[in-house]
Amino acid sequence: MEIKTLEKTPIEEILDTLNLAFSDYFVPINFTLDYVKERWTASGVDYSLSFGVFDQNKLVGFIIHAINKYGDVKVAYNASTGIIPSYRRKGLLTELYKKAIAVLREKGITKSTLECITKNDRAISAYEKVGFTINRKYHLYKFNWEGVQIVSEFKVKESATFSFQEFAQLQNYIPSIENQDHCLIQYQNNLHCVTVYDNKEAYAYLIYHIHSKRIHRLGVKNNNWEKFGTLLFSGLPKGNYNIINIDSKNENIHQFFKKMNFDNYIDQYDMSFSF
Repeated sequence: MEIKTLEKTPIEEILDTLNLAFSDYFVPINFTLDYVKERWTASGVDYSLSFGVFDQNKLVGFIIHAINKYGDVKVAYNASTGIIPSYRRKGLLTELYKKAIAVLREKGITKSTLECITKNDRAISAYEKVGFTINRKYHLYKFNWEGVQIVSEFKVKESATFSFQEFAQLQNYIPSIENQDHCLIQYQNNLHCVTVYDNKEAYAYLIYHIHSKRIHRLGVKNNNWEKFGTLLFSGLPKGNYNIINIDSKNENIHQFFKKMNFDNYIDQYDMSFSF
């Protein structure tokens, strides 16, 4: 077997291995080419710093690295990892990281981050063996939104035009790496925003992807979800949605989601490794 970069590997081949690796995952997943292209481009994937394990020229496992800034720190974000089932328990993840860390250090990158489902004990143990530690926990939700009408003195607007800067004062938690402004702006053409405002001042906002129905970011003034939460969602079009990576420490927002009967279907750990 050989470990080498993915810069010459067609994305279609990576996608085939990715879907095979996730064929027995906790949550049924079938990644599409359009989805991975959009997501990996937005997060800053560098295929020359992403690595695959090849057995007789067949890709059997890989790490996709997005080189990005998380806060003020330049990191290698593990945008996706996959080992196909028949090649697991062979230490391939450790070998991939040995190769990756050596090259990343040469490029002046000394920190890596990733997200891992909390129930995936095997993966968590493998990442901890490499050197990763858990920093925080995220809750993820899904729900079928059928709409609600509310009479209020505030205005609610759904729009394809918005500025991330106008919501800076409404942050109720630190966004996960792929939900930072500079990542989301890469595919802003597919994002819409619901805003609660009065006299041009924004009191609440929600940013969602019009095709995947992922809610990437949301926040309300003074973290007052009891006052603004239902009003904010009243501007959301009907559909089946996911809310991704909300910090578990924000009790206000999670109490509101529970009140709305949103399904906390899975949790993730944010993990990092300084090397």
